[in-house]
Amino acid sequence: MIDAVTGPRPGAPRRRAVQVSTVVGLVIGLAACAFVVRTLSSEWGRVADALADASLRWLAVGLVLAALAMTSIGWAWTDVLRLLGARVDRARVVAWYYVGELGKYLPGAVWPLVGRGELARRGAVGRSVAYASVALSLGALYLAATFVALVALPFSLAGGGELGAEAALLGLLPLGLVALHPRVLRPVLALARRVGRRDIPVEIPSWSASVVVVGRYLPTWLLVGGATCAVARAVVPDPSLSRVVFAAVLSWIAGFAAVPVPAGAGVRETVFIAASGLDPEIAATVAVATRVLFIVVDGTGAALALPFLRHRGEPVPVPAPG
Repeated sequence: MIDAVTGPRPGAPRRRAVQVSTVVGLVIGLAACAFVVRTLSSEWGRVADALADASLRWLAVGLVLAALAMTSIGWAWTDVLRLLGARVDRARVVAWYYVGELGKYLPGAVWPLVGRGELARRGAVGRSVAYASVALSLGALYLAATFVALVALPFSLAGGGELGAEAALLGLLPLGLVALHPRVLRPVLALARRVGRRDIPVEIPSWSASVVVVGRYLPTWLLVGGATCAVARAVVPDPSLSRVVFAAVLSWIAGFAAVPVPAGAGVRETVFIAASGLDPEIAATVAVATRVLFIVVDGTGAALALPFLRHRGEPVPVPAPG
């Protein structure tokens, strides 16, 4: 606005920027919802007939485990934020996670990072900490996945599984753990500050604290494996649970590594079919049906989180003591 006497009000540019940001965020959010609906419709069409005789009880178990798995990611993200110095309410962070994570269904790998980072920033978390927390949480999440896959590998082999080329992804674990060390992160942060020509106020956590955060995500992958096993049990009476768990976790790692592909679509299914030990047609049904369950969880979680965020005030994070 322009005052007739004093000219432009000092806060006007900032208010306009906030308004533009809100409109852009709304457009992106609506696009993400549209992609979720389209993806759900497409995937369900692929398995509706195959699931006609599936056990509804086991599908319900899979849905519950999928919901717990996704919620556990937001739950552990709170620990990452606190590690980086922000004190935030855990329920609100879970809500940020569900709403922001819809961005993974958009083309381009950056949208989940932007969605979650911006929601945390609007919740009074510093921009640098908000975005660093998302990056660290994703790294910790998939390092935990590689650990679970490595533990499950001997059981998968004992159950008749074989190592394919995709198993090379398990080598990400030692590389990722090394990358979390402060001696590696400090030069990277210093380079980012020089390139950006601005201070990035993020404290690098100790290596032991970062490893503990990785451990926070281990239950997520047990739940993901459990959800996939429940779906497999709904379709066939005696799937090899060890091979299904290994294939499920490995397929998510592959989907994450396939950066340009929205939500790892297609990549996860291909890896799961190859590693699960199930008949290819049945494996494809299990993989796609499991994806449908997770899409339902993502959409429902976001739908519940939006009014929660709208009707409650944002928390004001404070520096962690010490």
